[in-house]
Amino acid sequence: MKSPTRTSRTRLRALDPRRSRADSHILLTICEGLAGLGAVSVLCAIAGSLDDAGDSVVLGLAGVLLITLGAVARVKLKRRRRPTTAAVLSGLAATWVALVVAATAVYLSSGAIGRADDALVEAAAGFSTTALTTLDPSELSVPMSLWRACTQWLGGLVGILIGVVALPMALQGQRLTPTEWSDDDATFARGRIARRRQVMAIYLGLTAAIGVAFAATGMGAEDSAVHALTTISTGGFSSMPDSFASFGAGPAAVATVGMIIAGSGYAIIWWAIRGRRSALTQSIELRIYGAILLFGTLLVWWCADGLSWNDSLFTTVSAASTTGFAVADWTALDDAVTALLLVIIATGSMIGSAGAGLGVSRARILVAFARRELRRQLDPGSVVVLKTGGQAVGDPAIERITGHQIAHFATCAGAAGLLASAGVDLLGAIYTGVSVVSTHGPGIGVGSFGSLENLSRPARLLLVPFMSAGRLSLVPLMIGIVWIVHAQQGLRRELRALWRVWPERLASFSLAARRALSGQGKK
Repeated sequence: MKSPTRTSRTRLRALDPRRSRADSHILLTICEGLAGLGAVSVLCAIAGSLDDAGDSVVLGLAGVLLITLGAVARVKLKRRRRPTTAAVLSGLAATWVALVVAATAVYLSSGAIGRADDALVEAAAGFSTTALTTLDPSELSVPMSLWRACTQWLGGLVGILIGVVALPMALQGQRLTPTEWSDDDATFARGRIARRRQVMAIYLGLTAAIGVAFAATGMGAEDSAVHALTTISTGGFSSMPDSFASFGAGPAAVATVGMIIAGSGYAIIWWAIRGRRSALTQSIELRIYGAILLFGTLLVWWCADGLSWNDSLFTTVSAASTTGFAVADWTALDDAVTALLLVIIATGSMIGSAGAGLGVSRARILVAFARRELRRQLDPGSVVVLKTGGQAVGDPAIERITGHQIAHFATCAGAAGLLASAGVDLLGAIYTGVSVVSTHGPGIGVGSFGSLENLSRPARLLLVPFMSAGRLSLVPLMIGIVWIVHAQQGLRRELRALWRVWPERLASFSLAARRALSGQGKK
């Protein structure tokens, strides 16, 4: 019997677990995300231990388990120095899924939610920073209320890391984020690790500052912490069922400023911290974002009877930053107001922020591209160059950007169609589909305060994949799906190879055993 061929031995070595340690980026990313969830779970358990010991114990045990998992992964797994683009983005998508699964288990274990489907929807709404809920926030214990807010805080951080760290560094030369800082190495620290630490430091600092500002207006410690966590992350979860309608003008003003900051790109925030006035004044994306807030507020105030200027500004900022807070039932206002807010929600915040939506810069490119094509129809010989940040955007880059925009609109249309098939009225399905993909949440069909009690359970479950698509900016999600398909195909190939090699290995082992036995018999 012939010995195994070189190809067979190569396939067997590829299946060796010791060799796979060098290709564990995705698993390590998942374990790091779960360890982060474990850390905040322990903190929430400690902070709320005097209010509800049972929920604190559940959060504490879950936190210790997740932290232990992360520590073991640090020892057992090894990260590539230069992971592939697919590995980076697939790791982020897989981490989001793992966080949702872990949060679902925590909700069920604590008894805060009794049904698995409701727990899944709640977990997805948390990590996608969508202002939707199946709960009555006022009935949650202190540790669970803080933990629910922390899920949105972590989800916002994941969204920022995707927009500021993962996409610019993983997709170099393939512009899918037409920002003014995508090719500016002076904007952020160089290197993936240094840039991630810088973003996290800014994120933590802004969270603490907003929390102190809320407390200074007279908010209690719990309310200040919850709203600080869900404001900077553009999550929109409130400790009260009617959001900011239960609070005074002071907390609403702090939330307005916080949402404006959270909807700004992190390059803008960094330029402001560094005092780069020229960069701020020359930013076209910042000008458009400011114009949306200004003119949107004017139009809402003009068209909405009985809505004050402050409430109009709050409502517009909440829509533009895709946060989802509310001070009034704006879904009952004039149709012109709700239509305007839908356009603002669909446009979304600045790229590189915790908010979602199409993105101000992408929307600008889409409008400029449409104008260029119309001008070419009228004057075929004209040459029109599209620019962003003073740099020309080539046709290949425009094709990739418009492809992303088409995918975004198709996702919104798919969400609306599925919701309509689940029994939601057409207008509510369209509004909810756009709002959910933009990670805003509230709207016609759901209500201005984000309660899902009016939606059927099938309709609620249909929201989960679209919340994930909005949070993951579609690109990591699509690459993650491709990676899963390829991984399954690769696994099937490896199993077939193992099946072909196994008879050869068995025959070789049998031959060696017979020779050994025959040698012993001669002795």
